[in-house]
Amino acid sequence: MEIYGHNGIQGSFKGSAEMKNCLGIEIGHYRIKIAYAEKGELREFISERVEGIDRNDMRQYADLIKDLLKEYAIRCRNVVFVIRQEDAYVRRFELPLMTEEQLRLNLPYEFHDYIGNEMDKYVFDYAMIHADKEKMDLIGAACTKELSQQFEKLAKMAHLKLVGLVPAVLGLEWILEYAEERMADEKKALETKLNAEPHKKEEKENAEGAEKSETVKDYVILDLGTQALRIHFFRQGIYDITRTMEPGCEEIEQIRLGDKNKMQELGIEVEEENREETDKEKMAAVLEEQYRTRAVQVMRVLNFYSFNNVNNTIDSLYYCGGGARYGELIDALKETLDLPVRSVAELLPEVSLDEEDEWIDSPQTYGVLLA
Repeated sequence: MEIYGHNGIQGSFKGSAEMKNCLGIEIGHYRIKIAYAEKGELREFISERVEGIDRNDMRQYADLIKDLLKEYAIRCRNVVFVIRQEDAYVRRFELPLMTEEQLRLNLPYEFHDYIGNEMDKYVFDYAMIHADKEKMDLIGAACTKELSQQFEKLAKMAHLKLVGLVPAVLGLEWILEYAEERMADEKKALETKLNAEPHKKEEKENAEGAEKSETVKDYVILDLGTQALRIHFFRQGIYDITRTMEPGCEEIEQIRLGDKNKMQELGIEVEEENREETDKEKMAAVLEEQYRTRAVQVMRVLNFYSFNNVNNTIDSLYYCGGGARYGELIDALKETLDLPVRSVAELLPEVSLDEEDEWIDSPQTYGVLLA
């Protein structure tokens, strides 16, 4: 497993953003998402619903990937696979200063609470955030050897060159890092412009004051997933912790699509053309409660985090995931939360491929290509 991008921990690894081209692929519960980038710039995003494929059948997934790349006329062999949140353990922790060899030996024990004595069944990797003369601030990740081998097999069957395996949350972190760098470049350009125009003294002083006081802020990203909602917290732009809430948006989708079993469960006429006004009103009321319930759940998690981190600098909630397509759910979040609610697409406005910003269904699929 490769966790690259932080201080070049994989010394021989060439970051995907520097490659001529690269694919980011995430296999979800119901969809496969493929991002195609050239030198870090998003060129294509594919989100294809997966029907009737055995999750362990790598041959079927390989054939699907080949078919999709052919359909979209994408010629690229390099690939980074995204490891879903539930398939990897990611932790931020501190350790006393030690050699790389000592760190490799100690790293598995940082995951003992999650994997117990089954360390031999996992692969581990880490990224250095900061180190001084006494301690190291690190992000570590672990996934099963079986999963790692499955991805290797999948890449081979799809005739792709495996560049790395990256936990989903780190793909989100690299989007934040990329956005921060862009904002810093914009401020530097503004400062250069103001220096060339001495008469704009007040604007120049304001820009300098903002730069002196600026540090990388804290972020929170809400992933509106099908099976669960996940709130990822980033301290000064670096991954901190995730809070998971169930259920996700699956039930909302079932109701909106008029799923037969769900309609029967709710006592609503199955056939849309036969529904009476009372059925439609009941359906609308059930959906409204679904939206409100999830918004309140999110509010409680944010309040709890703020209570335990009183000095946090979170100023907005950014959302992504399949549930982002439900405008009423986003409206419920905006009405319930004290924070501005924004799409992840606002962090990287320059990468939007269309008005729908479909890539925010799985921004991590693109984010893993920004290292």
